[in-house]
Amino acid sequence: MKILTVNVHAWLEENQMEKIDILARDIAEKQYDVIAMQEVNQLMNNPIIFDDIRQENYGWVLLEKLQEYTDTDYYYHWSNSHIGFSKYNEGVAIITRHKIKAEDEFYCTFAQSVRTISARRIVSITIDYKGQDIEFYSCHMNLPNCETEDMGENLRNILKRSKTDNLKILMGDFNTDANGNPEDYQNILNQGLYDTYVLAEKKDNGVTVDKGIHGWDHDKSQKRIDYIFSNKEIKVKESKVIFNNQTNRKNRNKPLIIGVCYDFQLIDYIPSENHDIKMDYIVTEKNIVI
Repeated sequence: MKILTVNVHAWLEENQMEKIDILARDIAEKQYDVIAMQEVNQLMNNPIIFDDIRQENYGWVLLEKLQEYTDTDYYYHWSNSHIGFSKYNEGVAIITRHKIKAEDEFYCTFAQSVRTISARRIVSITIDYKGQDIEFYSCHMNLPNCETEDMGENLRNILKRSKTDNLKILMGDFNTDANGNPEDYQNILNQGLYDTYVLAEKKDNGVTVDKGIHGWDHDKSQKRIDYIFSNKEIKVKESKVIFNNQTNRKNRNKPLIIGVCYDFQLIDYIPSENHDIKMDYIVTEKNIVI
């Protein structure tokens, strides 16, 4: 099984559409079974597409892009957690290529109003994987020094939610640095959780943030704040951070494969079929396709 968690900082990033394309390609190529996302935003005033999903909901845009690179069917579950930056429905989401047996969304925090930034909503799905029911939770937790919330209690609310003995996988941005805040990190483990990074047979340095970010504006140290936890000790083959500067630097050392299309070849995307050579860019008469 391959799983991915990523805080997408939706519509807050430079070159946002390019990054959506990169993420979509990675999902299509790696064929992740489950993807958990945090800060999955949509503008509050955009028209509704269906249910609570509005136009330009980040996850919905990602799914549309994903269809350009794969024929695999994906299932999407999103929920609004709170208002972000006075204009966004800021939520959490899960994407999976497996049929969902059960899904849920709930607040794990004492605060339960979209107008309260400490209100943290969780989305969860249950899938059947090789005959075993597994529960996945996408989490975006408060900082451990949040005065109105208790991390331990919030996590217990998640773990006892389904009242089953199933394997539970908690994925996301826990806003707790294992390197800089070992006591707060240990508090998470004390809730009966295992860090899959620690369990992994093969791993990198685990750093998911290496600069100042919102909530850590003056702290530019290397931090490990994004995790995949399990409620049972499981075998993990590899834990790897992607979409980081180190990965980008490695990619720069690889030669770019560029396809040139003449005027009779009109395309607006890079073909996703299996070719002997995979192209990074295509140059047409009118534009450059990335």
